[in-house]
Amino acid sequence: MKNTSVKIASAMLAASMALSFTACGNGGGGKGLSLFGNSNNSSGSGRDKTRSGQKISADSPWFESKIIDVDIPIDNSKELEYTYPRLAGVDDKYIVAFVSGYYKMPDGNNIDWENFNYNDYAINVIGVLDRNTNQVVNTIDLTKNMPKNGYIDNAFYDEGKITLKCTSYDDLTYSMTMTETDIDPMTGNELAKREIESDGDSYGGGVERSFKIGSYKIETQMMWDNDDNAYYILYVTSPDGNKQTVNLKEAGTNIYDVPVILPLGEDKAVVPVSTDKDYKYYELDLKTLEVKPADAKEYSWIDLDNIGSAFTNPDGNIFYSTPIGISKLDVKNKKTEEVFNYSWCNVNRSILNYLELVECSDDSFVLAGEKYTASPYESSSASEFVVIEFDKAATNPHAGKTILEMYSSYGYIEDKVGEAIIKYNDSSSDYFIEVSDRYNDLDNFDYSNVNSEDDWENASLNVNASMSNALAMDIMNGEGPDILMNVSELGQLNNPNYLADLTPYVGNLDSTKYFTNVIDASKTDGKLYHLPVCFLISGIQTDPKNAGASGVGFTTKEYEKFLNEKLNGEDVIPVGQAIYFTKLFSAMSDKFIVNGKADFSVPEFAEIAEYVKNNVRESSKSWDEMYDYGDDGVVYESATGYGVGAAVMKGDIGYSDTEALYTTTYGISGYFMQMAQVKKGQGTAMLGIPSTDGRGPLIQPSVSVSVSAQSQNTDACGEFVKILLSDDVQTNLAMNDNLVLNREAFRNAGKVAIEYYNGEGGEGMFGYDWDTGLPTENRIKFSDKNIDDLEKIIESCSGINSSDASINLILAEEMQPYFLGQKSLEEVSRIAEDRVQKVIDERG
Repeated sequence: MKNTSVKIASAMLAASMALSFTACGNGGGGKGLSLFGNSNNSSGSGRDKTRSGQKISADSPWFESKIIDVDIPIDNSKELEYTYPRLAGVDDKYIVAFVSGYYKMPDGNNIDWENFNYNDYAINVIGVLDRNTNQVVNTIDLTKNMPKNGYIDNAFYDEGKITLKCTSYDDLTYSMTMTETDIDPMTGNELAKREIESDGDSYGGGVERSFKIGSYKIETQMMWDNDDNAYYILYVTSPDGNKQTVNLKEAGTNIYDVPVILPLGEDKAVVPVSTDKDYKYYELDLKTLEVKPADAKEYSWIDLDNIGSAFTNPDGNIFYSTPIGISKLDVKNKKTEEVFNYSWCNVNRSILNYLELVECSDDSFVLAGEKYTASPYESSSASEFVVIEFDKAATNPHAGKTILEMYSSYGYIEDKVGEAIIKYNDSSSDYFIEVSDRYNDLDNFDYSNVNSEDDWENASLNVNASMSNALAMDIMNGEGPDILMNVSELGQLNNPNYLADLTPYVGNLDSTKYFTNVIDASKTDGKLYHLPVCFLISGIQTDPKNAGASGVGFTTKEYEKFLNEKLNGEDVIPVGQAIYFTKLFSAMSDKFIVNGKADFSVPEFAEIAEYVKNNVRESSKSWDEMYDYGDDGVVYESATGYGVGAAVMKGDIGYSDTEALYTTTYGISGYFMQMAQVKKGQGTAMLGIPSTDGRGPLIQPSVSVSVSAQSQNTDACGEFVKILLSDDVQTNLAMNDNLVLNREAFRNAGKVAIEYYNGEGGEGMFGYDWDTGLPTENRIKFSDKNIDDLEKIIESCSGINSSDASINLILAEEMQPYFLGQKSLEEVSRIAEDRVQKVIDERG
């Protein structure tokens, strides 16, 4: 990073962080919040260091790759619904894949339900890949191995045999039986079959993970007891083949995951578990199966939050996937080391995130699994099984380039953005983008007591405040990332000290070819800190007849009338007074904070405060109050009748008489679905939430890019921004059901969506009456007019959902006494303004 920050600015920012966190104290739970994150973070890149600015040397790690697409035959004479391939196991000879899925079933009206068997349409196939030839040498149709009333949970390959995990049900007793069946990988012949005893109901897909500890094998499975407490069963297979079970169960504690098992010599292991409170560790004697608690402090060097699939080497070291690459647990020396960053190869990282480890060493890796391809406008989905081999190269082809760090939460990069990174790295002669996720540790809020929309919003504000403060501090100290993906919701960063204005890199776009209003709506004080590459729309979906005089939103008076006359006094915005006020404030923040000056004496502030006091409930309903859960755990209806988010589900999506939805539209599909749920297809408008001027809905970027004001080279980062605006990227994102800036890409995706949802794609979504659950002959039909309506909605967007979490926490705290009638508006607004101004000033 540029060495342009000054100690005074950093000290002022630290003071600002302390001030803003004064308002955070009431939101913490068991874990609470740490101002600078978890000190035990040990992710690959580590939050205490950045590789930004480092020169790549000839001996810097780089891995050459070989991609093997594995074709596992299924019955092509049948119409496909979907396939899901995954890794079953591997040895020196074979890589074995298990493919499950379904062929397309007949229309429900044409099914003889008394004699219907889902298994007649099930896909369960084994593919055996010869590692020497990279050819499929055998496929096994598992139809004959399926239980009559049941299914195959999963398949594993180990020690030269394939083991099927099956579950079957008795229709008379409602009892469940789990079995294991061993089959020969080359003949498909059954070798052995056994029943697995269980004292609870299986959760999900049976056995989840398998670990080798010396000559022992340990498999994990999540279970539920009769009191709905989650626990784990460990299946321990000894060297002589004897399999026994160990229950990991603790009264009053739910165990949700066993991410890894660590060797402790040849016949002992340490089992970390994730609970509803924290991480716990158990020591397991594999000979006696005795379990006893282990000291968690001994294992604080392990970052359990980021362990994906794991592979145990014969030397006892464990290689495991993380969101950004592969790391190694050196159990003997108690340290974690990143050995492979997905940036160190030319394979799209969005593919690698789906794969499992097959083999690992310091110099080579083999990954295998599903190569997922999104196809939202196609009814069938056939994923591929892929094997990718990596070998360390003798020299790095990017030697001499300077590293630009790109931060992305949990390392997630959208597929087309991943391609753009590779394109940039190949074309730039001076710079190389490397992805990091080194701020993940800041999401350490205790969510265990979250049980309402207010709780959730408060948790989100605390996490966002923590994230914003850490990023701002690092940027000012010259230690932050150069490029930031998907941080638009962190409104505190909308400051020229932290982020660069991207306007020069966007250029003067033609408003007939791009939604330039979306770019304008995304600006703060005239500066574009976040470019919404693709976006969502947040607002109230309803009949356009319900709009206020502006045609795109409501004034507070207009919404009050709509609330009382059309919504029967039950607001679709499901939060309490304090959070409700912060939402209105953020949507109109241009009225209250201008060029770094807060002014809460303006009449608009009083108007939204009075509206909230007189029309909004003190606190949100608990989720238990809002939803009515059936015995099967499905939400059948809402106490409010209007739902939260996209909607409350009731059977198949179809028609409904719902008056309005407070929602976030994620794409054309989302718009169509929500349209059908409002007034039986009349919900074509997306309106802004209450404001003093009836402004329109908000943009909420789903993929955004920002550039640090202290980056190594702002212009070099700006070149990457330009790639994301290219026709190729915009078209691909649009065809994956995203709203994009490019008008032509948006319209072309609209045509495809109309054809799909007017055809087979709309059968399950729009072929049923929402209220009765019965098929409807008046199925909604979509046309170009619906795309025109959505285009007008996009053009009506008035701002970006980019709230300043620290300021909102102050407002939520200081405004509450006014809402409760304890203080006057003048008193609370003066205190709130003073605190907010101090925070703004001390950020520099």
